[in-house]
Amino acid sequence: MKTIFVIILFSISIGLSAQKYSEVFPPEKIKTVQIFNPQTNDQTPVARLSGEYLILSFDDLNSGFQEYNYKIEHYNADWTPSGVFQSEYLDGYSSDYIRDYRNSFNTYQNYTHYRLMIPNQNMRLKLPGNYSIKVYTTDENNPIFTKRFALYEDNRVNVGMQVERGIGTGDLNQRINAIASSGQVNLIETPDGATFFIMKNGNWEDNLTIKKPTFIKNSQLTYRDQNHLFEGNSEYLWFDTKTLETPAMSTERVFRQDSLYHTVLRPDFQRWNLGYFDEPDVNGAFYVRNVRLSDQNLSSSQADYTWVHFAMDEFDDAGGNKELYIVGAFNGWQITPDYQLQKSSSNYWEVAVMLKQGYYNYQYAVYDKSTQTTSYSKVNGSFWQTENQYHGLFYYRPWGVRYDVLIGYGSVNTRN
Repeated sequence: MKTIFVIILFSISIGLSAQKYSEVFPPEKIKTVQIFNPQTNDQTPVARLSGEYLILSFDDLNSGFQEYNYKIEHYNADWTPSGVFQSEYLDGYSSDYIRDYRNSFNTYQNYTHYRLMIPNQNMRLKLPGNYSIKVYTTDENNPIFTKRFALYEDNRVNVGMQVERGIGTGDLNQRINAIASSGQVNLIETPDGATFFIMKNGNWEDNLTIKKPTFIKNSQLTYRDQNHLFEGNSEYLWFDTKTLETPAMSTERVFRQDSLYHTVLRPDFQRWNLGYFDEPDVNGAFYVRNVRLSDQNLSSSQADYTWVHFAMDEFDDAGGNKELYIVGAFNGWQITPDYQLQKSSSNYWEVAVMLKQGYYNYQYAVYDKSTQTTSYSKVNGSFWQTENQYHGLFYYRPWGVRYDVLIGYGSVNTRN
């Protein structure tokens, strides 16, 4: 009886450990959460395991020092825990606290800015693959927020990517072709060991996972299928709050109320039926900037916050079955209540979001409650001509290895 009980407990623990990663969103007091590769400057949360690093940063609107601890965990390609012992993927402390912080200076909104380099002198990561960092105060099982990132091993697998217009899909789609090849790794040793993951514009939520290559030749896997499609969507909308003294091109007015800035953007309108419009963007990213500063590195603690007021002039919510949201890298493209637009007394759909000074891209997302799906094209349309950046992550599980290894990375821009 005792043996059976132990087996049941072990089975339960295995089931719990196989649960997929689920992002924890920051509370209202935590703003401007970023994790990015400063070497590429495109805010993609992917870096080489050797020779590159990532930066995690965020602001706490409750000014004054708070000890924030962090812990990093390793995941498989499908974002289930890899089960690797911490000593296998990490050298140094199993958890640590963030030492680099700075109080805001010369701002109406007080805050404390925190910054962490990954890896650092106290914690070095040894394995390529998917990772999550959890930030917490006292209990690691109750994190303040989590963020995903990936580290790849260079020079083992070459990943080449190409973008084509999706044939027979109208003007909506972009088709991705890719080849993974290697002179060092036998990619056909385990036929089911390869996983090719494609994400668009650094958005983990806009992705395609491919388990089966179309063609296999020696140690070369070709991914070329008519169904490897993404919606082109439209170019991102933008606004500029680098200065809060005068309105920018996309801003209707700027004012101060209750000692804080407010930036009212010009109302947007639906463009899905107007055809493709080419306008430069930064593929959904945002950059904290303050034009009053000669050194923009100081913006992290000397850029102010402003309430940014978004408005859409018309939207059919299908009797409450569809919800309208503002998304972009600034909120991880996440569908959360803080970014949902509501119909106002003036018949506009509106939401106000507190954001740090800078240059921002954004887009509208429509969540359909009946199908539980999110569309980025219902408002502004989808066009094959749209400029996008696609990132290809090639994972492989060699014979006898119990976790997925990220041994190839490539990217392609639709204009290349």
